[in-house]
Amino acid sequence: MMRFFFIYILSNLLCLSVTLSQETENHYYNKAKELRYENKLDSSFEYFQKAIELYDQQNDSVGIALCYNYLGLISNSFNNRKDALNFFYKAIKINKRIKNYEGLIGNYNNLANYYVKEDTKLALKYYQEAQKLLPPKNRDKKSAIINMNIGFIFSSNDPEFFDYDSAIYYYLNSLESFKAINDSINLSYLYNNLGVLYETKENLKAALDNYEKSINIKIALNDTFEIARTRMNIGNVFLKQKKYKESLEQYEKSLELAEYLGDPNRKMNLYSNMVKAKMGIGQVEEASILFQEYNHLRDSLFDSEKMQEVKDLETKYETELKEAEIKEQQLAIEQKNFQKNLFLGFSIALVILIISTIWFFIQKQEYLKKLKNEEIANMKTEQELKELNAMMHGQEEERNRIASDLHDRLGARLSSIKLLFQSEQNETASILKSKLLDNINEAIKETREISHNLSTDMLTRFGLETALKDMVRTINEAEKIKAEIAIYGLQKRLPLEVERNIYHIALELINNTIKHAQASHITLQISQIEGEINVFYEDDGVGFDVQNVVDSGMGMRSIYARVNTISGAVYFNSKPGKGINVVMTIPVEERKAEYDSEEEKNSYKSKMA
Repeated sequence: MMRFFFIYILSNLLCLSVTLSQETENHYYNKAKELRYENKLDSSFEYFQKAIELYDQQNDSVGIALCYNYLGLISNSFNNRKDALNFFYKAIKINKRIKNYEGLIGNYNNLANYYVKEDTKLALKYYQEAQKLLPPKNRDKKSAIINMNIGFIFSSNDPEFFDYDSAIYYYLNSLESFKAINDSINLSYLYNNLGVLYETKENLKAALDNYEKSINIKIALNDTFEIARTRMNIGNVFLKQKKYKESLEQYEKSLELAEYLGDPNRKMNLYSNMVKAKMGIGQVEEASILFQEYNHLRDSLFDSEKMQEVKDLETKYETELKEAEIKEQQLAIEQKNFQKNLFLGFSIALVILIISTIWFFIQKQEYLKKLKNEEIANMKTEQELKELNAMMHGQEEERNRIASDLHDRLGARLSSIKLLFQSEQNETASILKSKLLDNINEAIKETREISHNLSTDMLTRFGLETALKDMVRTINEAEKIKAEIAIYGLQKRLPLEVERNIYHIALELINNTIKHAQASHITLQISQIEGEINVFYEDDGVGFDVQNVVDSGMGMRSIYARVNTISGAVYFNSKPGKGINVVMTIPVEERKAEYDSEEEKNSYKSKMA
């Protein structure tokens, strides 16, 4: 009897021990999740690691895989891409082994989120792997998120993956699921994504309808960041519809939220769009002020990015230096152990043989390296000679073209003037004078055309910035009018058609100012932000009635024609005695819809637009 009593007590103690262990595991796991939602990621990471140790003691594979999944998400938040990938694959390996398909769905979704920025094809593959594991006709949160993410891939700006019909199909499936489970947060994201998709197809009414649905939910959720983004999207639709006042109202509300959130990038985008809206309703002075603020903000952000790059490089250098020191220490230890084992296990003859082999290998490597360097030097020399020959050939062709223009065009005109002087005809002095003036004017025109051809050649060879600065330098050397030019953000050459049209538009504006405006000062500013060129031109001349000049002036019609050729927009503002303001916007690549991302705050996180 006493024996059975002791067995009973012992079994209860064992049960109590298991229960206490499980409670400890759950404590670490729940604490880790709680810290993660509070954005205390360092502490959360440590608690997940402690939970893994306890789950490992209990052989709880599901718990271990779940912790590895969270460690991957946290590592990705720290931008530790290599660690994040390692944790995700560990979770996948465990869940495959134990056939935990529900866990695999989340793992594949997170892995696809990991790849979506750098490898869209691989991201789509993993989203589809997750979709295959979903139960048929499932309406839960996981299926809704995965459908939305696949729709996001098909609505991207990458022409290889953009498929409007597929994007609509997956988005609408996701929409039904989110409605069924009453997920307001993801519904607001999805309506915004649909609005962006409709806007890319210029279905502005549908885009506006979905943006309105999105913002109504976000206002109810008090999601300030998302409200600011969607208001800007609504403003963009109104701007396309030329509803400038309505677009300004949305931009100003979004700007107020962006300042509250401390979001300088959104402020910069808003300033750029508000300039267009204010020009649309004729508020030129306010548009000019906003344009200046936009330039200042862009410059400050550029400086901040450069400083961050320097810090990142310093951190990378320190990390590499520390890793090199560790490797040197490990190498020293390994060499010491190797020498010890070598002296104990091998003879002196073998040592000599090894040293001789190493020496031979080093000499061979140095010889091969020398040959490689000589080969590279020869290739560089050949390339330099090719480039020099090409440059000389181009210069020779250009000299021949200029000589031909001078001989055939300007030379012929001057010869005709000479013949008029030598003419023995009995013409009156006034008729002879008129003919001479006509020929001299034609000679001046020929000279100007040859000069412009040379300038266009400079544009072709050296680019827009160099050609414009050379034009401004020429104007300032004449000392009749002061010209200023400022160019921001042109990181690389624009398409030649865009550069030529911008150059000739600027040339037309400057020529009109010099000939007619009686101005003392010209300002030309050109900036590039993402896929758009902004041109701002101003003089302090006598001004003119814009409508009258648009109807009758060839110069204005020429400017409009050039702007339309490159799918741009131009706004003129001038009044007699007030000078002229001109603002142009020119797209240089397909507009990219703005997408933001936010990690899922429940079980698994999906990237949203």
